[in-house]
Amino acid sequence: MSGYSYTTITMEPDQAPRVAMHLYPDQHARMTYFPATDTPAAFILIEHAKAHLSIGTTSDTTITDAHVQFARDLYGAAAQFLADCERLRDDHATQTDQHDTSANQGAAA
Repeated sequence: MSGYSYTTITMEPDQAPRVAMHLYPDQHARMTYFPATDTPAAFILIEHAKAHLSIGTTSDTTITDAHVQFARDLYGAAAQFLADCERLRDDHATQTDQHDTSANQGAAA
């Protein structure tokens, strides 16, 4: 399993700079949730290589319906990502099993 992370900064004439962070995690990636128990802020920290991404609320912000909708959208995207990862893993396992079966049948002949 190999993963990598990188950040790009794009600067176009007459436009604001654009910063993009790309995470392609492997077994070294870590995700931690910090609940809003001791403070009025909650956040998720994703760490991979030297990249750190935090998603959260701030302690001086009143949480609105827009914040709740963002959290729902994040949850939905994570659920879809999980479903795709499981499907791709299962597809790979099926292809590997079929390849192994074919190789064993050829060796037995």
